[in-house]
Amino acid sequence: MPTWLDYQSQYLSFYCGRAVFIYSGQDSDSSVYVARTFFEGCYVPGFAFNGVGYFVTKERQLFQACIFQVLVEAEIKLGDFSQLADGMVADDVVNESEQIKFGSFEIGGVRYCGLVDSQNTCHINFFGKIRSKRAPQFKVLALR
Repeated sequence: MPTWLDYQSQYLSFYCGRAVFIYSGQDSDSSVYVARTFFEGCYVPGFAFNGVGYFVTKERQLFQACIFQVLVEAEIKLGDFSQLADGMVADDVVNESEQIKFGSFEIGGVRYCGLVDSQNTCHINFFGKIRSKRAPQFKVLALR
């Protein structure tokens, strides 16, 4: 089971080396981290960049959050869409039918992550604009 820690910018140096990033920038401020936040009764997958979390709900509502969690001390792999059944979920305590998987694709040479919906489409909140790709044009995040 993955480990999630509440993100607090004053502890950024503590996260370095422990937090899981989907893209590594020149320093910790420019890295893109695997993140989730609690929204309307369940966890929603997304990414964190420079102290802000970017998320999309199942209804494709975009939002940013300053209260979120980052994945720590885990090894992830990127798999093809055919491996969706093994994909990492944002919330493993809800019913399986309600679980939201993490998906990922590159935008401008940088990899971001977001949610995979029931129509096999990955949606990413790209700094206030929705970006989407249908299967098999995105990768699925899975724990090693």
